[in-house]
Amino acid sequence: MKYLLSLLSIAILLNSCKNTEKNTPKNSTTATEQKVETTPPEITPEVVEQIKDDETISAPPVVDHFICYKNNENPKMIIWISFTEKHTAIEVKYKGQKATIPLTFEKEEYVEGGTHPTIHKFYKEIYDGKENGSYKLTHSGNYDYAEYTRGKDGKKFKFTIDHNANPYGKEPCF
Repeated sequence: MKYLLSLLSIAILLNSCKNTEKNTPKNSTTATEQKVETTPPEITPEVVEQIKDDETISAPPVVDHFICYKNNENPKMIIWISFTEKHTAIEVKYKGQKATIPLTFEKEEYVEGGTHPTIHKFYKEIYDGKENGSYKLTHSGNYDYAEYTRGKDGKKFKFTIDHNANPYGKEPCF
């Protein structure tokens, strides 16, 4: 929307400058002034759609909710993952660490059958601008699982949603 307003403002400004030029006598131009003939861009539905698409691409993701997970083998190892309204993971944070780690969506698998369909989403963990590992996030019914594969040695860590830590809450669990 900001881009659309900016584009419209520029078009109006350019148009008003053009009208001012028409009302200015031709012989009033000094040697240091230089006239530049400009035409404001045409605002078509295609331009508006392109602006909307550009905003969608460049807009940072907005956190809708968090899921807190506990490690299946070591319950003291806790992570939270933030998600958008469309259930796309944005970042992960390990308890005891100061910074979050961004996640990049790779692919999704939908498995029908059983009591509930199962959705697997795969993400790459990006640390210091490099791929550091990968996550497989699984959602089935009211259960969520996270499996992290560490990049340097392939070791897997399995986590299960902590239903006692405000699941799908608006605030992280730590």
